[in-house]
Amino acid sequence: MNITNKFWGEYDSSIIFCEDKYVESMYIAEFWNTISGLLYVCVGLYFMNTFVKNIGISLVVMGIGTIGLHGTLRWYGQWMDEMGMLALLFTMIKYACYDISNYILYLILVTYMVFNNNHNIFLLMFVVLLFYQYKSSDKIIRNQVGLDYRKYYFICMIFGSICWGLDRLCFTKIINFHMYWHIFSAIGSLFGTFVFYEYNKQLYKAGNKIKHWYRKKRKLKNL
Repeated sequence: MNITNKFWGEYDSSIIFCEDKYVESMYIAEFWNTISGLLYVCVGLYFMNTFVKNIGISLVVMGIGTIGLHGTLRWYGQWMDEMGMLALLFTMIKYACYDISNYILYLILVTYMVFNNNHNIFLLMFVVLLFYQYKSSDKIIRNQVGLDYRKYYFICMIFGSICWGLDRLCFTKIINFHMYWHIFSAIGSLFGTFVFYEYNKQLYKAGNKIKHWYRKKRKLKNL
């Protein structure tokens, strides 16, 4: 394909995916990978006005980054997508490890910017954060509901990771495996966020019980 047919210009992201370029639309480099990125935005919007709104915001930002990457295949789209992924995982960790410093996130993002041309560095940081995020949920799961959500999250991410790997092999274009990575990981993000939502809902209920007890005690004292 001639560069003049590429609406956003020549590809300069450090990773290219298997989907054929500019087939469905002259304005979108990878149509189905771009459209499926909207799933992250939808999941994020669902949590925007809940106990875990920061995760919701991070999901929306990451979804926009995903759309930017696959819609353009330019370096700035890749930065938006991958930095959004790292920030999302850190935000989830923050809900379980309250005392972790935001400076760690700044260090992670600066490291990414310095080594962004080496995709393996990003993958290493992503996998480490993903593992730490999964393990940190041990601190906040208090009931079977939380365990079930985490189990569904794990299953979705495993299937999604397989799809991501198959897309990198690109042995067939009949199935767009990267689109299915978006679908599985978006559903996984839904279940994973519910883990943190469930815990914060319990904290909210416990706080209301304490408030009710305190008000009742004060009322009896003033009689």
